[in-house]
Amino acid sequence: GQAIGRWGNYVNQELYGKPTNLPWGIYIDLAHRVPGYTQYDRFHPTFLYESILDGLVCLALLWAARRFGQQFKPGSVFLLYLVLYPAVRFCMELLRLDSSGLGDINVNQTLAVVVGLISAALLFIRQRQPAQQPHNPA
Repeated sequence: GQAIGRWGNYVNQELYGKPTNLPWGIYIDLAHRVPGYTQYDRFHPTFLYESILDGLVCLALLWAARRFGQQFKPGSVFLLYLVLYPAVRFCMELLRLDSSGLGDINVNQTLAVVVGLISAALLFIRQRQPAQQPHNPA
């Protein structure tokens, strides 16, 4: 869903990246350009990059669920998503012009790192714990 949803950013000419001369750079109308970048007209299509990476995350999750499905505990695929997607988001923020900042701190990247690390730790701890046996009162 995220991979498809990112195409709305293309339609709205929002969430694009830094100026570029690369052949796949996209044209952004003057009315939609970030202040300070009006002299540029072609920008990195971060929506496209993220759409492709989100698709790869989806494929990785499907592969992991199929490959390790018997070993994964309920919720582990979701935790894996919370490890992989923040890595994508962190990388996209490196190219974005309109990142949320709090002083010199990029809030989106900071949140991505925190969510990714906590999720990785929870996934690791969760998968190391032995499976609980169902309680059968006799």
